[in-house]
Order: sequence, then structure tokens, then C-alpha cells
Amino acid sequence: MANPIGITYTGHPFIDVGFATLAAFANRQRFADLITDDLAQMADYVEANYVRQPLRSFLTMALTSNSWFAQSAYDPNRSNLTPQQQQEAQEKRKCWADRHLRQWQLPASNGAETCLFTGRPAATLELSGKLKPGRVGRAQMPLLQGDDAINFFINGDPGLPMAAEAILALQAMPLGCAKVGGGLVAVHSDDEQLTIDFAARFLQRNLRDVAKAQAAGEEKLLGSPRSLKTLLIETLAEIIRHQIQVGVRRERRPTVTAYYFNNGQSPSLDIYHLPLQITGFLLAVHTPAYRTIWNELVQRSWQRSETPTKRRKVAEPTEPRFNYLYEDLFTLPQQAARFVRTYFLRIPNRSTATDDPRREYSTRREADLVSWPLVELFMQEVMLMTDDLVAKLKELGDKLADYTRHQGGKRFFRQFFTVQRSDHFLTLLNKTNIDYTRYKRGTETLFDLDSFLTLFMEGEEVLRNDWRLIRDLVLIRMVEQLRDWIANNVDAIPSEEEVVEA
Repeated sequence: MANPIGITYTGHPFIDVGFATLAAFANRQRFADLITDDLAQMADYVEANYVRQPLRSFLTMALTSNSWFAQSAYDPNRSNLTPQQQQEAQEKRKCWADRHLRQWQLPASNGAETCLFTGRPAATLELSGKLKPGRVGRAQMPLLQGDDAINFFINGDPGLPMAAEAILALQAMPLGCAKVGGGLVAVHSDDEQLTIDFAARFLQRNLRDVAKAQAAGEEKLLGSPRSLKTLLIETLAEIIRHQIQVGVRRERRPTVTAYYFNNGQSPSLDIYHLPLQITGFLLAVHTPAYRTIWNELVQRSWQRSETPTKRRKVAEPTEPRFNYLYEDLFTLPQQAARFVRTYFLRIPNRSTATDDPRREYSTRREADLVSWPLVELFMQEVMLMTDDLVAKLKELGDKLADYTRHQGGKRFFRQFFTVQRSDHFLTLLNKTNIDYTRYKRGTETLFDLDSFLTLFMEGEEVLRNDWRLIRDLVLIRMVEQLRDWIANNVDAIPSEEEVVEA
């Protein structure tokens, strides 16, 4: 019977994504469930396929052209070799493949160093002629120094000691990444299961694309049709939907970080992070209370197909590369005001790109997409507003909706919607408060001093910088409360040409 290997989550993105790929390849739910047979199966796949196209060329962006599988000196199929030379090349390749893929089968050395990531004994044999036994360089772990570089290593001693299981995990890691443009995306989370889920989805696509390319004799591995940010959110949404379907319950919100890297001739690394407040919001919007309206907003945010031209009267159908709403999630919470105005209030974006669907957004035509419950969730989860502030915004929106319906009418609604100068806004609030009090025959006001200061002021004399955001949030509540009134007074909502981008 195969033995468990006893691996636990390390916290290092490349190592963890590697073990997540091993777990996904073996259909395991946790790192701790991995057994030696799982390592053997991955080692066999890597040895058989990394030396072939399309993976041989594809993987040099992750593991460099100096890797054992890419070394031309170890290629027995290169031209003009004698049978003896072919055998020697095959033996060299097999030797270095085993050192990278199967050292975990060897007994640990008593004098071995300790792996920096797993705490296990480092591998026994050399992985490079320039490094100590068990130490890895850039050909094994992306973005390290060259094998003989001494900078940034302790005491100028190059290479990092690593356990044999972790070395195999790093070899498998690119299969659990997504190819986007000229780099790979490794997705890491503080939630082990989520890291495995991402690796599993990327692995399935890669294995499918590798099999197709090999069957067709193609040398290039297809990349994702999506942009990096869109791919990240789309995949996370798929995982969340699946977990809801199978009844998975999370005890806490996960963080998600994507590492976009290239380990080739021009090494690079870009990091994209989704903090707790964004992942918490995404978890919530896929529940039954918000799912329908959220999916509609997402659907109307996909990049449009190319428009026809004189030369090409019919545009060729293409899969959209990005979703604008998904992309803009990465601007939160800093750009919350713009996000609210564009996606929740449906104010058009004056983009010059013809494939941008936000050019056609319209509060007048899409009033049915304006949802206070969704915005309320956004305020609480993403903007971290207190319940008291949210309640005050809701109350003001309800009062202004009532005032619009019975007193202020279309003229007030349009003024409130379009006002852009702070002094005009304060004047409008003051006049409306007086008129509302008269309308209610002195029984109530729009707001008391405390509510006014909380909603609109910084201190007692300065209007808050984000007053337009507060106005837009109140407008969203008003639109929802006035749906029937708006249906009979469509011209109360300003046209797109009348709306000034805040």
C-alpha cells in the first residue's frame, strides 16, 4: 500500500500551487491526502510530456531553457547522432529527469540540509553542476538567481535547499497555472481548498489543450482567451457556484492573490490581490438573494464583438477577452464611487472604445437593473459602511422618493440627478428640506442636524469630498422606490447626453 507523504500547506505560492496541482492531478481534496503513488503518476506524466511539444517550448517561460527537458544536449532525437550518441543522450536525460522527479524515492541523507519550505530533509542529489546537492536554482524555482550568482543568498551561498517532494511539485506547478499572454498565472489563497480548486481548473484546461495539440501535431499551446483579471474573477465565480451547488460552507472569507510571472529571458512578476472585502462580496452575490441581478450586470459588461467595417461587412464572432465589471473589481475600494455610478446607477461611460458596452448604459432604459439590496451589500462588504450610515442613506432615499412622487416631481428629480457643483447641491438640499417640512405640515424633516452632518459634511462647515457618491447612493434607493412612477414619467430621468460624468 502506498504511503502518505505528509505534506502540509507551506504558504509559498509556487510551492503550494505545485502541491495543489499534484492534488488535482490525483483528485485529492487536501495536500495531506497525497500518497507516493500520486507522486509517481505525476513524475511519469512529466517525464513523458515535458520533452515533447507543446510543453517543451511552453514550459521554458516557467522553468527556463536550461531545464533538463529543454536541454538540446540531452535530446536523443536531434539530427546526425550515432546510435551510441542517442543512447548516451537518452541516459543523460533519464538521469536528470529522475533527479528532478523521483528523488523522493531515495532515503534521506543524515547530513542533508533542511528544506526552507517544508521542513523536511533536502534532496540528496545535485540538480545542477554548480549547486550543492539538494539545492535549487532558477531552472527549478522561478525568479531565483542563476546557479552561480551569490547575491541575495545567505553568506553568498547560492541556491535554496529543497525537499525532493517540493522539487517535484515545482516541476508540476506550471500545469496548474493559466497561460495568459506571455506569462503564467499562479493563483494562491490562504484557503488550501481554494488553491487546489484554481489549480484543478487550470490543469484540466492545460491537459486538454496538450492532448489536442499533440494529436494535431501542433507545437504551440493555446493560452486563455481571457485577460488575466477577467480570468481570475470568472474562475473564482465558477468555483463559488460549484461550492454552493454541493453545499460547501466556508467558515471564513479567503484572500486570493494571482502571481503573473515569466521566468524566461526577461523574468518578470506582477501581483494581483483580492482582499477579504472583495472576496466576501463575491461570495455573497452568488447566493440566491443577489444572484439574478448580479448575473445580469455581469452579462452586460462583457466586451462586445468587433463592429463591421467597409472591408468586412460582417464582424467575425470572437470570444470576449475581458469583462469590464470583473476588471474594475480590482480598482476597489479606492474607485468605489466610479464603480457605483457606472454599474449600479447605470451612468454611461464615455469610452472611445467601440467594444465597450458601458457606452450604452442608461438609467432611463435600465432602471430595472438598479437594485438597492445589492448596493446595500456593496456598501457593507466593500465600502465597510456602518449599519447606521446605511440606514440613514436608506431613510433619506425613501423620504426623497416620497417627496418626488407627491411634491417635487420631475423637476426636482432631474435637478437632484444632475447637480454637479457643491454649492448648488447644498442649496438644493436646504430648499428641499424646507419644502419637505411644509409638505409634511411640520411633522418631520428630511434629516436632522446629526444625519445631515453624518451624510454630507466633514466636521460642521466642509462638504465631504465624496458627496457625489452619497448622492448617487441615495439616488439608487430613490429609483428603486419610484419604479412605477418612473414608468409613467420616463423623461424624469435625464438622457445620457444630459448626465455629466462625475
